[in-house]
Amino acid sequence: MNSFPAELRTPPLPLIAFIGCPELHKDVGTYFNQTLRPPFFSVGLAEPNEQLLVRLFGTKKQQEPFSTPDGILKADWFQKQRQRRAAVAVAFVPRSDVEGDPSSWMRMLSGLRTLRSTSSHKGVQLLLVVVQDRAPTELPPDRVAGLCNNLSLDQRYLCLVSRRVVDASLSPEERRQYQDAELGPLGQLVTDAAAAYYAAAAERLRQKQLDLAAALGSSPPEVNAAIAFKLAVLAEFRQDWLAAVSSYQAAAAALQGVPLGRPTVSCQRHAEVTAVAEIVHFKAMMLLLHQQRYAEVVQQLRGHLATFGPTPDGLPLAAVAAHHGWLARQYQAAAEMVAMSRMDQATLQAHKDVSPCYLLMSAAQIAVTRKALADQLHHLRGYGPPPLDVSSVRKGRYLGQVEFKKVDGTAVGHSDMTDAQFALYLEAEERRINHNQQVLDLLLQAQTMHLKQTGQSAAPPIAAGTAVGRSVKAAADRLQARLTWLIAEQHVDTHNLTAARKLLLQTVYTYRRDGWDALLLQSLLLLRDVCQRLKLHQEALLHSLELACVADSLPSSANSNSQPAATLHELADHEQAIGLAAAALASMLTGPGDKKGSIMKTSSNVSPGDRVTAAADEAQQRHANSPTPSAWHYTVQQLDLSAALQQAPAQEDGGRATNVADVLQQYHQQEFGWWRILTIAGGFMAHAPDPAQLQVCVAVYNQLPIPIPLTGATVTLVDSKGSWVQELLLGPGPQQQAAVAEQQQSAAAGQSSSAAGLSAADCAAAANGIHAMHISDSTHTATAWPAQLQPGSWLVAHALVTPRTAGSVGVDQLLLQLSDLCSVSFLLSSFPPGRPALGRLSLPGGQEPFKVQQGVKQGVWVTKVQHVGRLPNLQVVMPQSMLVAEFCLVEVRVHAFAAQSAASLELSLRSPTGAVPGQVTMLAALPDGKLHALSTEGHAMQLPELAAGSSFSQRLWVRSTLASSCRLVAVLSCPAQVHQSADLHFVEPFEHVTRLAGELGVHTLVAPAQSFANSSGPAASDSAGAVALAVGQVIFAQVLIRAVHDVELQLLGAQLELQKDAGLQVMNKLSDQLGDRPLQMACGSVYCLLLHLVPLGATSSPASIGRLQLRWKRRQPVTPSLSTENNAQGRVQDTAVAGHMPTSDLAVGAAPTEEVLTSLELPQVIVQDSLL
Repeated sequence: MNSFPAELRTPPLPLIAFIGCPELHKDVGTYFNQTLRPPFFSVGLAEPNEQLLVRLFGTKKQQEPFSTPDGILKADWFQKQRQRRAAVAVAFVPRSDVEGDPSSWMRMLSGLRTLRSTSSHKGVQLLLVVVQDRAPTELPPDRVAGLCNNLSLDQRYLCLVSRRVVDASLSPEERRQYQDAELGPLGQLVTDAAAAYYAAAAERLRQKQLDLAAALGSSPPEVNAAIAFKLAVLAEFRQDWLAAVSSYQAAAAALQGVPLGRPTVSCQRHAEVTAVAEIVHFKAMMLLLHQQRYAEVVQQLRGHLATFGPTPDGLPLAAVAAHHGWLARQYQAAAEMVAMSRMDQATLQAHKDVSPCYLLMSAAQIAVTRKALADQLHHLRGYGPPPLDVSSVRKGRYLGQVEFKKVDGTAVGHSDMTDAQFALYLEAEERRINHNQQVLDLLLQAQTMHLKQTGQSAAPPIAAGTAVGRSVKAAADRLQARLTWLIAEQHVDTHNLTAARKLLLQTVYTYRRDGWDALLLQSLLLLRDVCQRLKLHQEALLHSLELACVADSLPSSANSNSQPAATLHELADHEQAIGLAAAALASMLTGPGDKKGSIMKTSSNVSPGDRVTAAADEAQQRHANSPTPSAWHYTVQQLDLSAALQQAPAQEDGGRATNVADVLQQYHQQEFGWWRILTIAGGFMAHAPDPAQLQVCVAVYNQLPIPIPLTGATVTLVDSKGSWVQELLLGPGPQQQAAVAEQQQSAAAGQSSSAAGLSAADCAAAANGIHAMHISDSTHTATAWPAQLQPGSWLVAHALVTPRTAGSVGVDQLLLQLSDLCSVSFLLSSFPPGRPALGRLSLPGGQEPFKVQQGVKQGVWVTKVQHVGRLPNLQVVMPQSMLVAEFCLVEVRVHAFAAQSAASLELSLRSPTGAVPGQVTMLAALPDGKLHALSTEGHAMQLPELAAGSSFSQRLWVRSTLASSCRLVAVLSCPAQVHQSADLHFVEPFEHVTRLAGELGVHTLVAPAQSFANSSGPAASDSAGAVALAVGQVIFAQVLIRAVHDVELQLLGAQLELQKDAGLQVMNKLSDQLGDRPLQMACGSVYCLLLHLVPLGATSSPASIGRLQLRWKRRQPVTPSLSTENNAQGRVQDTAVAGHMPTSDLAVGAAPTEEVLTSLELPQVIVQDSLL
């Protein structure tokens, strides 16, 4: 858009001429621009000079005969209307001249008459402003009449203005009040006069068109176009935008009827018509965009390109090239206008052909065609000098015309051109244009526009994770890649190979990621050529190998229809791809050296396989003969470009393109072609928590059409201690073979169970199938390095890794040694986890390298080792018998076979469903020497550091108030988890029986009741199970207590707690029956206690006699003798480990009391009054 002159890019403003009193011009003009609409453009004259007035208002033209004009539109007409044709003349005269002496009066009238005479023939309205120093007062009537009569002036165009409107000594507010009062009416007169002037000018043009049509029978299309254009400009002066657009469209329609020449097209006439059409279209587009009439903008643009875009038949080649330049300028100007407008994204999405990026890309493509035409012209001239000196040519009188300068002595004239001369002039102009730079500028502008548009496409927002969002982003990325490729192609033509390489790397990255193989092939061809010219042979060879893979995978139709001729020649079929791959691989294996010979040249007498083998042998000899030979190393690293760009710092001068190129180089994307050539699969084998060895399985698939030699392979592993390198061994590995054997056995077992209905042949076939389950048909088996990776097959290798420390262990890098001078590293840690295979194809051809899916965890390159070495031994040691209400000692023992730095032990008790809360309690002696109650839900504690062979024991005291069972669960985290549990069964320590007997010889009559079965006295039992007693009757209760477990107990004391509502009184002391020494009780021992009871009063309901509290303890302290432990064979009972545990290692602290209080409930009785 900047190629158009300024007067076309801005709307025209009415022109006002200020004459006289020049000190007022600036302030009055500023006030008019601030208050009047439309604003005005003013020019000033100090006095009414006739020569200057003629230039400002023009002269009256003589009437000429009606005829077809020599051109369509005068070249300077529009500029003249804006800058040299005033619509209103404002004359400022001092009041002293109006009221002065006759000489002053006559001098003033003379100047005003001159002004009136030079401006009146165009209909310019004269406004006379009398300037006085003080406040405006009425002029003398005779002076007013004299001015109006001498100047033919209406009195309303005579104004009075004081100098207060420009007095700097006044405040801005006061000065503005005077301006509004005195200049405001004057401004309204100026506005009305300007509108009348342009309306009258438009009416004169319409009348001229009618007169010409009457004289010639019809108005020529050239005249119609010119008049319509002028009417549009005059409407713009009046700010009548609708009329202006309508007139511009009428001018464009009239231009379609302008004849271009007969019988052949005149290239001059065609250039003139397109030049005028360009101006008309530009003005119409500007007005439509300003009015936001976007639907009409689309129609205007499409109609303009459809009407004037096609090249007429018969134009010379130079005119065709020039027309392509004109057409490219139309697209570029339209793109710039749309980009500067407020056209919304919805309209651009609905009409993609008016989006700025599309228009600029179209302009660039047209510019490329123009460049080819210019090169053809240059070639036809034999690359000689220009056919015409363009300095002898100047612009003509009409827009779009040129003419020869003609110098004759001191007089300068001009002469018209013939079409042949004009064609030579156009050809010479094409020589002066830097076509490469022009195309490059257009493409760069399109790229900038595309980035801006994609950045603004967030309104309305589209979620990036949705299918629509992903589709939009993919389309934007592909367009960006296409633009980048076109820019790189121009850089190649301008020999800026370094910039071209950076851009092509971006294009190749996008096409690889999105799988556009046909476009990738085209980009790789150009990138390989650039790398060869830059002498980057290492990259060029890799691009050649990738080309072979891509070309071999494309269908023949894609190669034949979508690629250049050079591609068809070298990649026509499979044999050509094989030759290309063999030549590149042979050069690659020999490492750096003299690469002057083309990698594309192959010998027909040597097979591709032999050539690769010979190159590998040559590399081995060079490596042996040279102490420090230089070698080639490739690095394959996955890149998330968007994430990397966010992390990379923004560059001030390079912009996004440079930033992207730097990121691609940083992440080795110039070597990412191996991602297409080789496919990597594998991962860790499943392992135990304390593995002695880890196994990493790796499979490599060859997608080249030729074998690839491998002299060795290694993996780089990383853990918390650092990294180390492990060599890969060929074959599936012992762990995978064991998994295969296990699967074969299970499959064979299933086979034998159903073999009854199969024939012998079917069984043999099934057995053979089971034997071959671990390796697919496409897996290449080898025993030792070196090996040949055959086309379309897998090569399986493994590495046995001894863990060095607990924690994460990952495979960071896979190194494939192709020869002694060439290697490839795959940075496996850069690829997203969980992929079954890394490469262009996840599983090429659907072939899986590992058939035992549960053995190799494909895509898992990081595993976690929870423990190194043998796991600690965890035991729960408990006593043989656990009695109710007794704090039973339970020990949780940890024995470390290797040094243990940090570990935790979690203890919990799991009670059976329905257990009473709180019936089981657990105490522990912690390192502070005190007993602590632990939560039965779970309690975690940190263990001290244990040396190899040492142990740790944690003492627990568990008590249950009821006879029940629970489970003690111990979990050792080191950090691998070792689980152990033990079932705790609590039983009552005693059984007891209570017998009631009355006094001998005493009989008491009570209410009828059933007699007590075992009693010999009057005590009897009622129907509710309670024994009936009589008030005052002496009762003897015999309580028999028996120890029921094989535990020696000491009965320390007994005490009877009578129930208050039983109505009884005890008459003896139990302490007298036990004595001072503890009573020893073993299993089956029975001890009898005698209670002397007397009922004192009747009771209304049965009640227990009370509870017998027995205080006892074990004869020997409780020592755990039964244990459970974990080992490799499972959980067993063991009593030997505790004996070998050092006493000093046991936790020392307080312990609960050994004495236990057991409460025995006595039978229920009911006391009644005697009937006697």
